[in-house]
Amino acid sequence: MAIAFDTLAAAQRMEDAGMDRKHAAAVATTAREAADSAAAAAVADRDALATKADLSALRADLLERIQASERRTYAAVFAAAGLLFAALKLIP
Repeated sequence: MAIAFDTLAAAQRMEDAGMDRKHAAAVATTAREAADSAAAAAVADRDALATKADLSALRADLLERIQASERRTYAAVFAAAGLLFAALKLIP
């Protein structure tokens, strides 16, 4: 995404202020390149942000993982309880 930057007008203003044409053109071109670079970085940053759809998918995935973890925990507790009751049956 390019930012509108009139290098000719900028160079002309610098010339009007007393800078020679060669230096004014170099400064204006450098300013335009810096602005374009900043705009490209802003677009890249925006593209890296999470969308509502990304957050919704993440929420669904986390909920599924939590539920799976709870199921494993309950299974382990019931298995431990079963082993405990079996051990108590074997003890006279």
